[in-house]
Amino acid sequence: MVAEGFFSVDSLVGVHALVVDADQECRQLLSSILRYCGGLVTTTASAPEALKVMSVAKCDVLIAEVALPGESGVALIRRVRALKPEDGGVVRAIALSAGSADRDDALAAGFDAHLTKPIEPWAMCRLVSTLVFGERPAR
Repeated sequence: MVAEGFFSVDSLVGVHALVVDADQECRQLLSSILRYCGGLVTTTASAPEALKVMSVAKCDVLIAEVALPGESGVALIRRVRALKPEDGGVVRAIALSAGSADRDDALAAGFDAHLTKPIEPWAMCRLVSTLVFGERPAR
């Protein structure tokens, strides 16, 4: 794995990421970054949409905004963690938020990691790779 700088364009081949963010530009940006590294990406704007996707497709990583309108990202991860493992309950998950104040709540709710916006593209790709292919990062 690359420690710094650019990340390999094929480093996420075979990884299906589900990106959940109400902001369309953010969804498009995250999707472009993950696809650049070879990932398959599905995007949704809400927690209910994300759960629908998870009911029909296996995702390797869930990347969700904490402050989703309606059902929050924290509520979403709690619902996801309540699922059976074969239904996606053990999917790796990254919380996104505008500040680090949400970090502890997100991790306590069941997210594996937290990233603060604005996202550093290569850091996100390295984190996804670590969660999917390697060990969980230290909380």
